[in-house]
This record gives sequence, C-alpha cells and structure tokens, in this order.
Amino acid sequence: MLSLKIKLDLYTSLIVSTPTYASETWKSTAKICQQLDVFHQRNLRKILGITWKDLMTNMEVLCRTGQRRLQDIVAERRLRMVGHIIRMPPGRPANHAMSWTPCGSGRRRSRPTKTWQSTFKEDLVDRGVDWNSVRAVATNRSRWRTLAAHCPVKDRRI
Repeated sequence: MLSLKIKLDLYTSLIVSTPTYASETWKSTAKICQQLDVFHQRNLRKILGITWKDLMTNMEVLCRTGQRRLQDIVAERRLRMVGHIIRMPPGRPANHAMSWTPCGSGRRRSRPTKTWQSTFKEDLVDRGVDWNSVRAVATNRSRWRTLAAHCPVKDRRI
C-alpha cells in the first residue's frame, strides 16, 4: 500500500504533466478551464478514496491534498513563459509576436474570438498589472516570479 504522499507525488509528476503539455500556448476559455479542473478533481478524489456520497467540496479536496487547481498551474506557466519572451532582445520573432496583430478584413459582427494574447492580458489584469507597464515589471525577475506564482485576485478566497 502506497502512502498518500507517494501517490500525490506520482500523480503530479506523471499524470498532471500530460494534460498540461504545452499549456503555455493555450488560450484560456471557460470550457478549457472547467475540463482541466474536472479531470484534476476526479483524479484527486480517486486517490483519496472519496465518492460522491461523502459530500466533500472541491476546495476541501484541494486542501487535503495540498494541490492547486490546474487552471492556476496553466496560468502560472503561461506567465513564466511570457516573462522569458518579454526579456528577449526586441529583434527576436517571439518578442515581436507579443505585439503583433494579424491584418484581416476587419471585425466580424459576432463577439471577437478569444486569442492567446487576450488571455495573457486578462491574466495581467487579474494580477493588477497594466499592459503598458508589463515590460518594466518583467525585467525585474523576482517580482515577475512572485507575480506568476500568486493566484489571481478574482479567485482568492477571503
């Protein structure tokens, strides 16, 4: 019989890495976030041996296991990658892509499609960083690291 710590370590290293592969490049929609968290909660409940009859909230499951929501992990990875891109020299293609907007036929009648760049801007707003000052914040590596590691303001529990 494996201890809970070993089960969680194996789960984190082997299982969590698979659904979050290349998650730094994903746009973040409500459906994607929900699918990630449902997958994560289902696995954690199986590890703990909790059934639906036990009436345990998702927050309680996360507290008992010491885990975070997968959408928070994906957002942290996205911000860490963007910090590397912003600190690159201005001539690099990845740095140029941060401010690039494709030329098209104009705006469609429906709601604008969610892009990776709009997801990144939402992540910054949630953490209280202005888009115009993002380069100045990213050059300070320790501040950027703490900014990426903290959960967004809108998701914090009081």
